[in-house]
Amino acid sequence: MAIVALGLLQFVVPLTGPWLTKILIDDVLGQSDSGWTLQRVVTIFASLYALSVVVTFARNNVMSRLGARMVAGIRRQLYEHIQKLSQRFYDSRQVGSILSRVINDVNGAQNLVGSNVINVAFDLIMVVFAACFLFSLSWKLALLSLWILPIYYLTFTNLNVRIRFASRSVNRQMERISGVLVERISGMKIVQSFNREQTELARFDKQSDQHVNHSMSAQMLSNTLGRISQTVGYSGTLITWSVGGALVLKGHMTVGSLIAFNAYLGQLYGPIQRFAEVNVTIQNAMTNIERIFEVLDIEPDVKNADNPVRIGSCKGDIRFENVSFTYETELPVPKDPKAVFDPDIIERQKPPKSFYWLPPKTKPDPLPTTTESRIALKGINFHAKPGQVIALVGPSGAGKSTLINFIPRFYDVDEGAVYLDGRNIKEYDIYDLRKQIAVVLQDNILFSGTVYENIAYGRPDAPMQEVYEAAKAANAHDFVSKWEKGYDTVMGERGVRLSGGQKQRLAIARALLKNPRILILDEATSALDAESEELVTEALNNLMKNRTTFVIAHRLATVVRADQIIVMDNGEVAEAGTHEQLLRKGGLYKDLYEKQLKAMRPKGMKQMLLS
Repeated sequence: MAIVALGLLQFVVPLTGPWLTKILIDDVLGQSDSGWTLQRVVTIFASLYALSVVVTFARNNVMSRLGARMVAGIRRQLYEHIQKLSQRFYDSRQVGSILSRVINDVNGAQNLVGSNVINVAFDLIMVVFAACFLFSLSWKLALLSLWILPIYYLTFTNLNVRIRFASRSVNRQMERISGVLVERISGMKIVQSFNREQTELARFDKQSDQHVNHSMSAQMLSNTLGRISQTVGYSGTLITWSVGGALVLKGHMTVGSLIAFNAYLGQLYGPIQRFAEVNVTIQNAMTNIERIFEVLDIEPDVKNADNPVRIGSCKGDIRFENVSFTYETELPVPKDPKAVFDPDIIERQKPPKSFYWLPPKTKPDPLPTTTESRIALKGINFHAKPGQVIALVGPSGAGKSTLINFIPRFYDVDEGAVYLDGRNIKEYDIYDLRKQIAVVLQDNILFSGTVYENIAYGRPDAPMQEVYEAAKAANAHDFVSKWEKGYDTVMGERGVRLSGGQKQRLAIARALLKNPRILILDEATSALDAESEELVTEALNNLMKNRTTFVIAHRLATVVRADQIIVMDNGEVAEAGTHEQLLRKGGLYKDLYEKQLKAMRPKGMKQMLLS
């Protein structure tokens, strides 16, 4: 309401100014008997201009504050929403693509929710009022001066859809640039170790050049529209002076009325020209908004039931019944069936056609897509009793990691069900369910905060003494205590300043402090040296006590003591049992075990010779 009130006040000066000019010329300078004096007119002018300065200052401040708050709200809503989406969403998108939506698109949207859209709205109101004043001064001259506007409108709608299409291409290309940057910066060690800096620079240049080309196309269209609107304005002014001058000479119109008419005509064409100049910015912001809502409109496929069950006391009894799952990826299809898929194909589509007598399309035709499916799991059945250690082994790609992702509901099964303590896990509140679970991965993520903040990530209000105890149980307290700032030491992004073993032990401390009933260990020791592995293994043994634990391991020597070993192959359970049972059975597990033993013997002899 404040913006509306201030905007209406701001109309007073431009709308009153030409009328006062008419009075000044016809009545004051023309020395008529209207009662107006020069001092009176000048005083009103000065007062109105002073009011305009104050109102404009106040309105701009209010609009800036409102725009910043709206953008912050949109960014928060978008970030909150993507945190609710399952891993399916993240599997099919680059990190840079997601960042582009949250950062670039939201920043671009500020041009729509900020000053530009407000100014356009007020300019439209100004156009209406200016037209009313024009017709009140001379309706015949107004019709002659405005006859070109319908043609301009048709031209505008035709060009505008092309500007929108070009803006979509600009934003899409910026998303690709973000994806390339994030991916390559994350893998800079690999880039440098393979001497691929120039290759990656060439890749970046290609993406950047495409972005420049799309930007230039959009700007060229906008420039064309701007020059057309300028020509329309000049045409109206030329008609006004030509016809209006003749009317003044014949005595049908006063000089003051002609000058006022021309001023109001400028107030009508001025907003039109300004809109043409900022149109690329507005269209770009519109596509930013579209891209934001593309994400906001994605329904989370993993969500709470209508009346979720709260978990009181969790035993940790896990049962899989006939679980099947398929990965599905949607890919664009080239129009030429012989063509190899090119990620730039959508950019080669021609912009939607429109004609002056037909409404233009607002969106390009959708790109045809195909769904690529890959069966990850088929008919999985097993039962993990409370406190048991369940080992998942098998060749790479057998479906081990996919299987354990159903327990914390990173994905939901396509068929079958997973039960916790006799109840389908979909019936539980997701927040409560995940409170019962801790995950330790091969490459654990440590955030760029203090050691304390990382260990207490699952319990931010945990007392310092409990953090110490968790770190001691994880064999992390000794090396943390040696640092100058101890638990207040700030770690780099992803814990880059730490060794692999140190990161693993801090991740184990984080899991210990959470005190879960269910523990998931995904290759937690596979990338460690012998000394670190010994310390981490000891820490894991402390962590696994009295908890239902799922262990994924390629090195079978680490799972021989498991209560149950599930051997997976091609998304199915090939066999299950204890280490001794599976060796006696003589199946896939025995083959894998013997191959690893053979691989270790030469290595052990080599180490003995070197020593």
